[in-house]
Amino acid sequence: MATYLTWHRNPAVRRVTWVCGTEACLAREVVAAHRAGAGPDQAVTWFAGEVPERAIWDQLLSYPPPGGRRAVVYEADRLRDLHLVADLVAARGMDAAVTVFVSAEPDFGDGPHLRALRASRDGQMVRCCAPSSLEDRVALVASWWPGAAPNLGYEVLARCGSLEDAWKACEQARLAGLEPTAAMAGLVCPQAAGGDLADVLMAGDKPKAMALAAAVPRAEIPGVIGLLEYRLSLAQQMGAGLRSGLPPREAAARLHVDRFVAGKVAPYAAAYDAPRVRRLRGVLADADAACRSGAAVGVAESLVALW
Repeated sequence: MATYLTWHRNPAVRRVTWVCGTEACLAREVVAAHRAGAGPDQAVTWFAGEVPERAIWDQLLSYPPPGGRRAVVYEADRLRDLHLVADLVAARGMDAAVTVFVSAEPDFGDGPHLRALRASRDGQMVRCCAPSSLEDRVALVASWWPGAAPNLGYEVLARCGSLEDAWKACEQARLAGLEPTAAMAGLVCPQAAGGDLADVLMAGDKPKAMALAAAVPRAEIPGVIGLLEYRLSLAQQMGAGLRSGLPPREAAARLHVDRFVAGKVAPYAAAYDAPRVRRLRGVLADADAACRSGAAVGVAESLVALW
């Protein structure tokens, strides 16, 4: 039994896998890993409740055709004969038959099917929930766009506001073969109030930032905090370089910063010296604590007022 993040660090493919959780994009990643390399004639998909359940089990418990079988059963929580999972995981001669059950339930429940999976080396359970750490969420988003660095992960997550939308943006970029840059992120990410708020606030336009704060959904605020943390650090470092006489392009090059992001930070970098950055990091820490405690309103507005 593992969270998606634990599975992602060592993405094992097992004969029988049970997936649950609230993040559909993470469940898709688990399914994709189990179907990697399979041809069209090997991939089988069912939605429980749309076809007779007996037909699903008859197929799953039969020997796979030459070349193997990669089966996915969506809405698996609607299956009634779940005791047959134990028969499936215990079946011999089924090494070429891979089955993924995708449940709509937010967490694992209990039952003979789950106990059988826990007890078998051929089974596994993956709960697809968002990582609790912002750094882990950012690293996960960056991993979806080949070649992307953590700073781009911050950009995409803040612009999108959710893992689902971030996954869609990265998938679009990957399929289009786009270079992992902030400029390209602007093309594939939806226009979210969170990313605009971070830009305007760092630029020092508090009246406009306060107007934007009211439009930021609560789900986007952690992404805004992460983006501001990154921009603060970058502004402090770039500001030190600029004050020492370096031109903006050279200061950005020394920090290995995307030119698009550097162009946003450079105009106001000098305003963020070490004392101010320390104070603002405290403001961000308080905002993050408020989000984690369940505060539903006023977090973004307070952040702007204290900036």
